[in-house]
Amino acid sequence: MNDRSAASPKKPSRIGLYIVPGFIGLLVIAVSIWWVAATRMADAGFDRWLANEASLGRQWSCASRSMAGFPFRIELRCDGFAMSADKGDVRSASLGGFLAIAQIYDPKRVLVDVNGPLTARLANGQTASFAWQAMRSSLHFETSIRADRVSWVVDDLTAESSNPLVSGKLGHAEFHMRKIEGEPNTPADVEMAVMASGGTLRDNPTAASFDAHLIAKKAWLIAENPGQSGVENWRASGGEVLVDQWAMKRGEQAFELKGSVTIDDGHRLNGKIDVSASGLGEALKESGLSILGGSLGAGSVRLPLILNKGRLLIGPLKIAEIPPLY
Repeated sequence: MNDRSAASPKKPSRIGLYIVPGFIGLLVIAVSIWWVAATRMADAGFDRWLANEASLGRQWSCASRSMAGFPFRIELRCDGFAMSADKGDVRSASLGGFLAIAQIYDPKRVLVDVNGPLTARLANGQTASFAWQAMRSSLHFETSIRADRVSWVVDDLTAESSNPLVSGKLGHAEFHMRKIEGEPNTPADVEMAVMASGGTLRDNPTAASFDAHLIAKKAWLIAENPGQSGVENWRASGGEVLVDQWAMKRGEQAFELKGSVTIDDGHRLNGKIDVSASGLGEALKESGLSILGGSLGAGSVRLPLILNKGRLLIGPLKIAEIPPLY
C-alpha cells in the first residue's frame, strides 16, 4: 500500500541567489556615500585653505573648479588659478591650474599635478614668469591645512624676470620635507632635502648643480604657528639648523658647507660653518683672498666661518655684518 501521507520533497531555497548581488549593491551604496562625503570634505578643506590665505591678505580664486574621480579617487580640478594681494613681495600671480588627486582609502595623501605657465607681479613692479614640462607634488596632511610630508619635483624649468632681464633654465629639481617625531612632549624636528641639476643662466651657460640636506631642530613650532611669532617661539625654545650637506658645483668649481646655525636674543645669526671650496684660483686672485690658504694653483680653500651676533668672521677677521633677521 502506498504511503500517500509521505511528505513531498522541499524546494531548494533561493535566498542564496540574492546574497552576492545584495552585498554588491550595499557595497556600491556604501562607496557612493563615502565618496560623496570625502569629496565634500576635500572641497571644504580647500575652502578652509582659501579662507586661511585670505586672512593673511592673499586672495586666491579658480576660474573653474570641479570634483570628479568616482568611485575610487577624489579629484579636485582648478583651472585658471590666480592670486592677488595688497601687501607682501608678490602682489599678483596666475597659474594655468592644477589637478589634486587622492585615493578614497587614503584621503590624507594627495598628489598634485601643476600646469603652467606661472606669471607673477612683484611689489617693486617687476614681473617674473616660469614654465615647465612637468611639475608634481606629493603631500601628506596632518590636518586639513597643514602637511607633515611634502615632496615636489619639476623637469625642464625655465624662468625669466624683467628689469633687469634675467633668465635661466633648470633641468631637474626636487624638494623633500618631513616631520620627525622626537621625545614625548618635545617639538618635532623638520628634515629637508633639496636637489637640482642642469642649472644655467643666460650669461653663463656652464651647467650647475646643487645638493643640500638640513635638519631644523624643533622647527615644527614654526609649522604650527607660521610667521614671525612662530619663528620667535622656535628661537626661544632653542631651535637650531643643522647643515649636514650643502654642495654647489659649476664646471670645475665646487663649494661645500657643513655646520649649524641658531638665532640669538637680538635675532641675529650665530654658529659655525666649515667651508670647503675648489677650482677658485682665478676668483681668489681677483678678490685678494689668496692669503686664506690652500693650494692657490688649484684654487682650494678650507676654512671655518664664524657667525657671532650677526658678524661673519674668519678667525678674528670680520668679513661682513649681517642685519637682524626680524
